[in-house]
Amino acid sequence: MVIRTWRSSTVDRRRFLAVTGAAGLAAVSAAGPAYAASYPYATSGVPDEMRTKMGQLAPYGITTVAFTPSGGWVIVTQDGRYFARGVPDACFAELGAMVKAGTRIHGVAFPPEGGDRWVITGDRDWSARGLPEECHQRVADVYAAGRQVVQVAFPPRGGNSWVVVDTRTTFSRNIDDECYQMMRNLTQGGRRVSQVAFPKAGGWAVVAQDEFYVRRIDEGCYTQLKKLDAGGWQVHTVAFSPGGGWSLSSRGKAPALPADRVRQVENAVGGSTIWSRMSAWKTPGVAVAVVTGNTISWSTGYGWLKAGGAAATHPESAFQAASISKAVASLGVLRLTQTLKQPLTGDIRPLLNWELGRRSCVSAGAVPTIERVMTHRAGVIGRGSTTPSGACSGFGSGGGGFAGYGPGADVPTLPQVMNGEGNSPKIELTTDPGAEYHYSGAGFVLLQRMIEEQAGRPLAPYMDEQIFAPLGMKTSSYELSPGFELAAGHTAAGTVIPGERNRYPESAAAGLYTNVLDLCRLVCYLNKAWTASGDIAGPLTRASVRSLLTPGPEPTMGRGFFVSGSGTKNFSYTHDGSNYGFKSVVKGYPELGAGYAVLANGDDFGLVGEVASAIRGVYGWA
Repeated sequence: MVIRTWRSSTVDRRRFLAVTGAAGLAAVSAAGPAYAASYPYATSGVPDEMRTKMGQLAPYGITTVAFTPSGGWVIVTQDGRYFARGVPDACFAELGAMVKAGTRIHGVAFPPEGGDRWVITGDRDWSARGLPEECHQRVADVYAAGRQVVQVAFPPRGGNSWVVVDTRTTFSRNIDDECYQMMRNLTQGGRRVSQVAFPKAGGWAVVAQDEFYVRRIDEGCYTQLKKLDAGGWQVHTVAFSPGGGWSLSSRGKAPALPADRVRQVENAVGGSTIWSRMSAWKTPGVAVAVVTGNTISWSTGYGWLKAGGAAATHPESAFQAASISKAVASLGVLRLTQTLKQPLTGDIRPLLNWELGRRSCVSAGAVPTIERVMTHRAGVIGRGSTTPSGACSGFGSGGGGFAGYGPGADVPTLPQVMNGEGNSPKIELTTDPGAEYHYSGAGFVLLQRMIEEQAGRPLAPYMDEQIFAPLGMKTSSYELSPGFELAAGHTAAGTVIPGERNRYPESAAAGLYTNVLDLCRLVCYLNKAWTASGDIAGPLTRASVRSLLTPGPEPTMGRGFFVSGSGTKNFSYTHDGSNYGFKSVVKGYPELGAGYAVLANGDDFGLVGEVASAIRGVYGWA
């Protein structure tokens, strides 16, 4: 059985974080120049004898090349030929015994501590000595499950730090977090990680059949990887010697695999790659998830949770969602009104247990209904209807949002926010309800107040129980500082904002923490609920979902989401967000069973818009 024909894998969830460097990242496909009468290979900085043996064995298809920490080496071919120099005696003896028994050798590896430590894996058996206990158990578990380990790799840090690549999946422990990020990203495009290697001086290389990523490897090695790619060859072995040398080899052309939508998106961001655009927009980290067929088709992370930090961005990483908070809180509003049988056309004021004031120009009989508040047409202070204080006309263009509270600042209570005792104006009516559209975060503070008063508890636990738990949104919270791994916000210059994240007591308007996976779980639910003939499992009835996504008092909005293309196959709902240091967007297409979410920890929306545009372009969505 040829390794490259086995099934694609998924990467086991990252376990630990590790410090990584900041050199440039290369992302290309894998293969190279054909050498006459042989499979291609390349070496540099290795012993002359090894180079000679590579040339002699390459025509037979090399399956593994490995270096010991002391400079020994071993080469094995797919038909059982092998040669070794300076490897532990027990390893050499076991290798010979396994080959003699008919085992096809997949990989040989040596932990960086040296001595009599090694592992040999094959199609029928495996053998090891001196491995980290957890690594040893992982290899044993793979074979016990009826699969095979094709490679074990050890970073130079030693200890319980390793990667186990099997015929279906990849497991890792204590490796460079960006290396894990890239292994995971590669598998999202329908590829299987096939090789991982770590130079002694740091850095890494990850090969996934016809694609690879590298970081801080020898420039000559990188050049040869690109040459293999140009020739259509798959890289089957990558190995780095303790003295800075390296070897590459192939034993066949790269397999014909389906188009990789993930790579297509990555290479179509703003007319360039996602990494170059992240640099241009000075955004350290981005997470992306895409829905097709009402399932999460793929999810990826890029860059870092914090500039200069050790933690890479992953789809599981939580970001501030900013004004997406409003759209998600709208589900909580509809859940409440559904439970209380409260009509959306009802006056919100009796449900607040707080007096909502009005300026002198607002008609006494005009009613700020719940749905008008949800669609920014209730006359509540908002963008272009707030300042100057007390005015009824001649408004400035600002307003509508919240600045948040940085480190050292006292965070006001919700009533204090409503009374204007924080860093935002008092919430009041400044235009007649129903007359005009003014985007209003303050209106969602009123909705938050309504939920808390009518449900008898704060918004965060209410949403946890009523919305997030039923939808499986386990990394979503309206708490001021949830216990998730959180991204840090960054300025437009790319520096970490003071305190890493502002706090937003105006939770329903701006305080949601979530990740792209949870947002796409929400998209899947809303898509299914919209197209279903009746109620489906979840927090809202079909009628409530229809209300959420059907144009209401504001023609461009449902009740919480902005909508477009109603009545067509390209019908969509969306919301974006902009907090200090964070930008975001989520979009769903119910009739297509599709959607996406993008979360970023930079202070310019340009990158989020470019990533979203790339997704739509690759998939042909409006």
